[in-house]
This record gives sequence, C-alpha cells and structure tokens, in this order.
Amino acid sequence: MDTSMLRTPLIAQTVEALVEDGGGLITYEQGMGGREALVAAAAALAARNGSPLTIVESVILHEETRAAVAALQPGVQCTVISAQDAAFQPPSAPGSVLAVHADLLRDPIAREPLLELARSADHLLVARHDYSDPSLDSLAGTAHRLDRPSFIAAANRDFTRLTQTFAPTYVPPPIEQRDGRVARQGAAAGDPIGFTDFAERKQRLIEQLNRRPADGPPPDSVEYLDLADLEALPHTDIDFDRIAAEAQERMAAFADAAEQRAAELRDRLREGARDRAAGSPRPPAPHQHDQAQSAAHQHHTHGGRAPGQ
Repeated sequence: MDTSMLRTPLIAQTVEALVEDGGGLITYEQGMGGREALVAAAAALAARNGSPLTIVESVILHEETRAAVAALQPGVQCTVISAQDAAFQPPSAPGSVLAVHADLLRDPIAREPLLELARSADHLLVARHDYSDPSLDSLAGTAHRLDRPSFIAAANRDFTRLTQTFAPTYVPPPIEQRDGRVARQGAAAGDPIGFTDFAERKQRLIEQLNRRPADGPPPDSVEYLDLADLEALPHTDIDFDRIAAEAQERMAAFADAAEQRAAELRDRLREGARDRAAGSPRPPAPHQHDQAQSAAHQHHTHGGRAPGQ
C-alpha cells in the first residue's frame, strides 16, 4: 500500500469529500490508489467521529492495512477482518465506520454476511474496480471516480489554483523605464572630455562642405567652420603598421630561437653518433664492479673471509 499517493490532488480531494459526506463509494482504475483512498478516508472519518473502525480486507493485506491506519491516524481503534469473519462480527456500535473492498463479494460463502454487515453500519465506505461486484454501490452513497482523465484534470485545477494563489502582485515597468537603467544611461551620457562637442562640430563641418558651391562662398544660413577645427579634434587613430611590424619582429625572434635550439639538438645527436661509432666504453652502472675488481675480490676473499681466517 503506497500511502504517498494520498498527496496527489485527486486522491486528496476524494478523501476529503468522503469524510465530509460521512461515507461513499470509490470506483477506480488499476493503479490509481483506490485502496489507499479507502483506508485514509475511513481512518479520517473514524478519527473525526471518535468511533471505532472496521476494515474488511484480504488476509494478505491485514498487516499492511493496520500499519497504514496507525501511520495516518494513530489514535483510531481499528479492527481488520477477512470476509469469512464478517459472519461472526457482533452488531455494529452506534456511529461505527465500516470500510469494505468489493472484491471480497466474490466469495459466495461470505457474500451474504458481508452484505448484512454493510447494511448495519452507520458509515459505510466501499472501494471497487470497474469489474468488481456493484452490490454495495447503493448502500455506500455518493460515488467518486479515480481514473487517469480525472487525475489529469485535478492536477491541472490544482496547478491553476496555486498559480493564482502565488501569482506576483508586482509587475515591473518596462526595462527602458526602470530607475537603474535610466541612471546608468544618464551616467553614460556624460561627456567629460568633450568628444560629443567635437563630433557635432565635425558633422556640421562635413554638412557645410557638402552644401558649399564649388566656386562660391557658403550660404548665409550655414554656420561657417574653419578647416582648422578638424585639427582640434581628439585623435584616436591606431597605427596598424607599427603593430604589424612589432608582431613580425616578435615572430622573427621566436623563429631564430627555435632554429638555434634545433641546431643544438642536432649537434648533440651527431656527437652521440660519433661516440658510438668509435666504440667508447659505457660507464659502469651504479653498484656494479668491472671484471678486474671482481677478480681481485675473489682472490682476497673466499666465502666472505680473508685467507688464513
């Protein structure tokens, strides 16, 4: 029994409605939590009324059902019985709650005692599959459906409700009207070194030159600017030729260093080849003796002792 399914919107709403109605019927598709909803609603109803709870369930599910009731409603007095035990049950106490799964009506021996027990209950909750016996439907009352379309619809309604509940009440202004942006734009608009003024004067001068007749003075309506004004403009030209020359010098220096290193390596390789061709003896390896040392050692010692010892 998966009690985590009780947190889904559809099952939670069904349990709440069953408790509010004082009982009812649950029809459900396989895997949609019908048994979980039945046990949870019956336990909640018994806890609300302060009355004992009897659950009729298959023997294989008795321990699991008791554990679920103890976890959901620890203070409820719960008795879990099988369908065969229904014939031996005493009359229901006033206000008692009875929860039955309709699959148990398949047993012909237990069918009539179980129906009699259901008729005597003050609060009856029934769960069944689509293919189960519907004999208890009329006794249970209001029906609730647990299927996939209902599950999706309930989830959508719950999502819409949460969206409306937690929707932000503050709508920010357009980005161009925000205070921070306006302040940054105002700071950027400052022109402490006069580039804007120079640029405007340059533009006016260009327009003046474009409108000036080739063989006459400028019109009176045009502000005259001397060509010397262009010399007063701030110069921000970049000397690309100088940058390219410096880059070529660095690349040439790098190439020279690489060639020098390659020449050194070639010289070392040639020297090593000449030495090997001349047959130069290799130096003895560490902790090893040459033949002469080994012969002298054997002459002076025998078995680790000097002669005469």
